[in-house]
Amino acid sequence: MRLKLPFGWLALLTAVVITCGTAAAQDFRSGLSAYNTGDYVRAFHDWFGLAEQGDPAAEAGIGFLLHKGLGVAQDDAEAAKWFVKAAEQGQAEAQLLLGTLFFFGEGVPQSYVTAFAWCDIAETSGQSDASECRDAALEHLTPSEMTKSFKIVTDWLSRHSATAHN
Repeated sequence: MRLKLPFGWLALLTAVVITCGTAAAQDFRSGLSAYNTGDYVRAFHDWFGLAEQGDPAAEAGIGFLLHKGLGVAQDDAEAAKWFVKAAEQGQAEAQLLLGTLFFFGEGVPQSYVTAFAWCDIAETSGQSDASECRDAALEHLTPSEMTKSFKIVTDWLSRHSATAHN
């Protein structure tokens, strides 16, 4: 089974960024504009500094460029590192893309347990495309593996809902 990657994820990032009027938002928009015109090298350049500073949208953007090999050498292992950073901050598109990397074993060890967990977290975070990934991974899980996946999800949600209220 081949899952479709959500290529519209950048539109969702744009909506989030437009709501903030910071310089970082402007830098992200500059990278997004470059991305939309096919200038992937410029997009990478505009997003990289933000990503290094921990901006989750930029981290996801860098991960996507690396995953697809747009403007940079294709490198799923490096993409996964950026997706993890963004995913841990609640960036839903990065969570889904990380889940798909685990589903296919691209740049990370193949794991349906981890794929299910990240895709389920992505869906909880508002990424509607994540259900396809989650359900595909679920088809491969034993009852014991399902329990492991559910624990990962529960633990992650518990950690992140606690930090969201502080």
